[in-house]
Amino acid sequence: MSSNLASPSRSLFLTEGVMKLAMGLVFVISPHTPLSGAVALPMPPAALLLTRLLGTQTFTLGVSMLLASAKTPAATSSRRVVYWTVFARDATLVTVLAMQYWFGDNDNVLGFSPKGLRSWLAELMPFCLGHLWVLTTKPHWF
Repeated sequence: MSSNLASPSRSLFLTEGVMKLAMGLVFVISPHTPLSGAVALPMPPAALLLTRLLGTQTFTLGVSMLLASAKTPAATSSRRVVYWTVFARDATLVTVLAMQYWFGDNDNVLGFSPKGLRSWLAELMPFCLGHLWVLTTKPHWF
């Protein structure tokens, strides 16, 4: 737990938690929206299902981040674990997408084109690297 009053961890958790809730809902309710730049029409049912499943994970992590943003000792002490969990999910997702892009059969991976895989990687990498940076260089924020 940080005794540093200038720590931005609470606002970081609030902001990212709200973003994850919103995007998770979009992925669940309208999977066509995030897939539109990555998958050609007609979108395979498996791609839609996987996008909805990813949305449930994103939504759940948003709830965890919002709960960890509370001004209670228990919430404050859980922030590091929650942030590591978010990083682990993002890093795993980036790794799987990168492996598919570089080593997989990319002719028709659930409808994802190589351009679509690249765009998803480009969207995820800033979050993944940002989480890693905070976890490794700003431990006093927690």
